[in-house]
Amino acid sequence: MRYRLILAALLMCVPSLARPQAEVPAASEPTSMRFEWMREGPARACGSTCREWISASGPITADTAKDFETFLEGRDAKGATVVLDSGGGAVNASLELGRKFRELEIRTTVGRSVRLSGANSKRAKIANDGECASMCVFVMLGGVHRTVPAEARMSVHQIWPGNKRGDSSAESYTAEELVRIQRDVGRIASYTVEMGGDIGLFELAMKIPPWERLRSLSQAEMRRLRLQMLDTVAESASSGATAPVRPAPVTERSVGTDRGWTFADGRLSRRHAITWEGDEIGQFEVTLACETPGKLRVAYTDNRTIASDAPLRLQDVTLWFGRDRVAMKVQSSETGDAQDLRTSASGIVTVTALERMRDEPANALTIGTRTSDNLRTSIRVGSVGLAKAYEGLAADCRK
Repeated sequence: MRYRLILAALLMCVPSLARPQAEVPAASEPTSMRFEWMREGPARACGSTCREWISASGPITADTAKDFETFLEGRDAKGATVVLDSGGGAVNASLELGRKFRELEIRTTVGRSVRLSGANSKRAKIANDGECASMCVFVMLGGVHRTVPAEARMSVHQIWPGNKRGDSSAESYTAEELVRIQRDVGRIASYTVEMGGDIGLFELAMKIPPWERLRSLSQAEMRRLRLQMLDTVAESASSGATAPVRPAPVTERSVGTDRGWTFADGRLSRRHAITWEGDEIGQFEVTLACETPGKLRVAYTDNRTIASDAPLRLQDVTLWFGRDRVAMKVQSSETGDAQDLRTSASGIVTVTALERMRDEPANALTIGTRTSDNLRTSIRVGSVGLAKAYEGLAADCRK
């Protein structure tokens, strides 16, 4: 058993004992998870002891589990190591893939398989800074032994219909969609227990709504949740996974405040709840109005609950209209009598940035904030209603 643990730890850090070889530039992101049997290199460094592993990189689609079975034809993968690098994907295919790993007694880890030039195309090394996010984390659970390097990124969030994730809070949902979500949630919970994971992993993932950034897992959390089986991996200094003090949630959740973008009284506006790890702590509103030709004035207002009586203010407010960054000027941020913090900020954005967001759904609006005690929030809203509402703003700006 001790030998296996040492071997798994060594696999995460492939040494280079000879002159370094150049790395082959990474190929474009695959549309579906790609499986490749890799062999350690360079050959003159490891000789007859070169290790082998299965590289599994890219998104998990409905066909991924079937693709893995096709990949295995004519190969003996019993007890092999799979190196994962994936942002997640389809729920049922992920669970099926994880069960296939368990059936084959596969060992799982996270990393990027980097091919070496000037050698056989299957010669490679493992870079520890891989990613395993969303459903990939549950695929990872399928391994009989699981190791996560300190440099790797593991993160979770709720499952959601893929075609409605871009602006999830403003979308409409059918009863059939809700039934499918609840069915899949139950399957993930059952699978987590079946694979020997801690049910806390499922609970944490199901708390993070689709408009928040994914929740990173620390090494301590991964050990507690039984994703990490080695207890000798130190925290990465750059992991950023240490959680701040939890803010106080509001006593009653807002209902019906977000129906997408609207235009009224010369202003384009959007409201949304402020959440932190799924708990609603307040609300914000973003409004845009005509400023000068080609420019719009952005106003941000924020009202949230706070957990203590200590002096607190919103230190930073940053808006990203797709790739266009707007650092807002905080004009006021003051606590009230009822443990609430009220903030207003303003800035300027180009008309082009807003039009790009209107025309390209992937260019969502992301609002990032940071308080004076370093609590950070990140909320992503999409473009539901923006095309129609923008017509009113454009007409107003032409006057």
